[in-house]
Amino acid sequence: MIPIAPSERATLIALRNFLLAILPSGVPVIRAQVNRVPEPLSPDFVLMTPLRRERLATNTDAWTDIKLFAAIAGSQLTVATIEGGDLLVGSPLFGVSVATGSTITAFGTGAGGVGTYSVSPSQTVSQDWLAAGLKSVLTPTEYTVQLDVHGPGSADAAQQIASLLRDEFATQFFTAANPAIAPLYATDPRQMPFVNAEEQIELRWIVEAHLQAQFTATVPLQFADVVTVTLDEADGLIPVP
Repeated sequence: MIPIAPSERATLIALRNFLLAILPSGVPVIRAQVNRVPEPLSPDFVLMTPLRRERLATNTDAWTDIKLFAAIAGSQLTVATIEGGDLLVGSPLFGVSVATGSTITAFGTGAGGVGTYSVSPSQTVSQDWLAAGLKSVLTPTEYTVQLDVHGPGSADAAQQIASLLRDEFATQFFTAANPAIAPLYATDPRQMPFVNAEEQIELRWIVEAHLQAQFTATVPLQFADVVTVTLDEADGLIPVP
């Protein structure tokens, strides 16, 4: 599986933490569209519903050529030397004797550099120079989340959200929480009453939060360390008319 960072979960957690920081204490902030989950008991609460992902720019590609002097015994990789970058959980492994599709599945004593790691599949590889090359594909994306603000205090809470998401306060908050996520803007609050299961009208205000997420997909990539050039006689390959 090709990993994506930040994940949707990480993006929503960053937004939720921001909302919890600016709303009155005790106001639940939960994800919407989850089956068999009743409304919170609190009279005031916020539901988050992801709406859209819209590309903001063309991809930006980056390449990381990682070399490591290491050995594999069973499911354990032991790294003695590493050059060019840090190993990650999910990093591919390449080498003359390395099984196809080999990846790092967990940290051991190593956390990116020298040390031990768990590897799948299990195999035996004598100590040698191996590779763990990666290509990162970054897609700047506008990520839109609908915020349904319920309860007697919903009007003031919606105004608080809309105001602060357009302020430097939000920029600093998201930068500290996750540099790959930043606020763009929020729509003006609009009142849309909600009819509950008892056919009673509940107060609800809606704000759309627009964030920029630097979604990055990482794929394995092999690099050439040595290029062997051979010369062929052109006359022997191309018939002369």
